[in-house]
Amino acid sequence: MIGKARPAAILSAAWIALTAGTPSSSSGQDALLPPTVGEWRRSDSVGVYAGKDLFLLIDGGADLFFEYGFVRAFSSEYSRMPDRSVTTELYEMSSPPAAYGLFTSFTVGTGTAVSVGQEAVLGEGYCIFWKGPYVGMLTDASADSASGPMLLQLAEGLATEIRHTGALPNLCAFLREGGVDSRSMVFFRGKLALGSQLPHAWADPFPPADGVVGESGASRYLILEYTDATTAGAALRAAAVAWEELQLPVSRDTGGTWRVQLGKEEIAVLEQLGQYVLGVTVGRDKSDVLASRLKRILENQ
Repeated sequence: MIGKARPAAILSAAWIALTAGTPSSSSGQDALLPPTVGEWRRSDSVGVYAGKDLFLLIDGGADLFFEYGFVRAFSSEYSRMPDRSVTTELYEMSSPPAAYGLFTSFTVGTGTAVSVGQEAVLGEGYCIFWKGPYVGMLTDASADSASGPMLLQLAEGLATEIRHTGALPNLCAFLREGGVDSRSMVFFRGKLALGSQLPHAWADPFPPADGVVGESGASRYLILEYTDATTAGAALRAAAVAWEELQLPVSRDTGGTWRVQLGKEEIAVLEQLGQYVLGVTVGRDKSDVLASRLKRILENQ
């Protein structure tokens, strides 16, 4: 089975590390990070990082945020007696779908789903939520058995301050309606996000596009969404040329389905479905259950 790459070793010690950079003043925007949230008190001013200032906040990985459509970030600390402190970061993205994509890239396969904002995940020492064009990331360096409920209280309070909501990306919405597990999928908006989730030669050659990558059982799937069928067809043909240049074992049947040999026991099966390109990895048994299921969903759109 193809191995999966988790973004920046999701929520590791290096996750969203602060640097020595100096943010701009909050200019009244700290309403999103209010002075008090329940039993929590903000213990620092609110730093605002707009545009390229994001590099002052994030020690590595900022380019992924820009790919999704980063606008600005708010950062501060909240404290609760006797000695609890939480780093709080709120990322404003260009749209709710962009924020949702960023949220999925950091939460896929991690933590436990909780009811905060529109969607949220709670893990050991962290809580991440999505609401409208915002993604909130809270981390408690002194995580213990009591940190979960306290993080939830703070996250719920902060999410309440966000007055905007937004819809899922259309592709994610109808995949969910078709019964695809949303906790196993990542919505991406370009090559960086795709490469972090599926860093393999068969997926890399496709021209940039919005899409979804996920897993089901022992299989991985990739769906690329282009503007129209002509563009999708050209993207698949360009990828096929690249596969041959990379000397990957490739074949194409009379129905237009491509097969890329990934190893002795695995292949990637790809085909165009209107404006979409669907790719699914299958094992030695060549089971096409997942591919057939996803194909039906896409053909019904």
